[in-house]
Amino acid sequence: MAKALRNIHTLTDITGSTLTLRALWMLRLVVGLGIVLGGAISLIGTSWDIQWHTFVGRDRTLIPPHLMMLTGVTLAGLLALTSVVLETIWVRRNSQLARYSTDFSGLFYSSTGSYLAGFAALAAAIAFPLDSYWHALYGIDVSIWAPFHIMILTGMAIMPLGAAYLLVSSARLAAIDDTQWAVRTARIGTIFALGAAMGIFTLMLSDALEGGNSIQIGSGFINFFPLLASMVAAFTFVAAKYALPYRAAATYVMQTYILFALLFSVFVPSATSTLVTSEGLTYRRELYEFAYLSIVAVRFWPLLPVIIAPLIDVVFAWAKRHNWSTLPLMLSLSLLATLSFWPVFVLEPALGLKYVADLGALGSILSLLLALVGSYVATLLGRYSGTAMKQEESLAYA
Repeated sequence: MAKALRNIHTLTDITGSTLTLRALWMLRLVVGLGIVLGGAISLIGTSWDIQWHTFVGRDRTLIPPHLMMLTGVTLAGLLALTSVVLETIWVRRNSQLARYSTDFSGLFYSSTGSYLAGFAALAAAIAFPLDSYWHALYGIDVSIWAPFHIMILTGMAIMPLGAAYLLVSSARLAAIDDTQWAVRTARIGTIFALGAAMGIFTLMLSDALEGGNSIQIGSGFINFFPLLASMVAAFTFVAAKYALPYRAAATYVMQTYILFALLFSVFVPSATSTLVTSEGLTYRRELYEFAYLSIVAVRFWPLLPVIIAPLIDVVFAWAKRHNWSTLPLMLSLSLLATLSFWPVFVLEPALGLKYVADLGALGSILSLLLALVGSYVATLLGRYSGTAMKQEESLAYA
């Protein structure tokens, strides 16, 4: 990324007669990495926000965790807008570049990833004032599944997903330009992009374990945690397998997932403690002894993806070696992803036993069946998304 940033000044010197493929992949590389950074800032800010609401409470809208989330959203949105504007200008100066871009209503030209990240950032930004209005109307709550919390988190999750499109496109264009350092940088950035997207989607899983978010069936319940956890794992890991050429692509994404948990553990408790002191507040008495922990890392971050990712890499390699057709491969990958249905967290490794007991036999079976269906659908979506990343603007690579 540093090398790309050192060369970014060349983008501003380009005229209609000197527009090159190099300028295009450089722009997408820098913008893609910047959006990944914005997604990571938003993810860490959201972790801090959850810590603050859990251990202290909600006092006003523009607290530092919210500002951190908004900083990441703003960075991603501005970078996506810059990419669309620059590419549109370049295409109008040199129509040959249109074959490397996706047009929007015949007015704009850019990578699909720029549109995705830009609209996602806009949705997240709009949701912030709407969320404040929601709290003004209905009071303070700490539920992740409040309407505009979901809108914010979904927008923030799609931002790095858009960055993944940008970076895979940049890698392919840089390969045509025979610039290997850029290819490697873009692929590493894609891994972090998918890891950030997975992390933000993961934050939405916690409320699924709340009793009020289940459907009662007789004496048991249908719970949505198995469905959502399986879909997150299936989509992210399968998209990585189809978007990246690495044999251990899913494992690499899982490693970024672990890295984010470590960042939460290092940054969030100390940042919360500093903010509590500066605001003249105190921790909730019953939770004070846990203030040194990141609540997201130990309570919201499921552990089973650590096992699932390498298994997906192994099965994918086996299937490729033995020429499996698409259907058995998709079924196998979705079955592996369904292992996420069992909730295992650092603080509550045995939560799954209580969870099954609460659901009852019928509820457990129905929840698992729902997870199997969702996992298969997410596996197909992951395959489609990963393939689309590689085939974006396919005319350019013909």
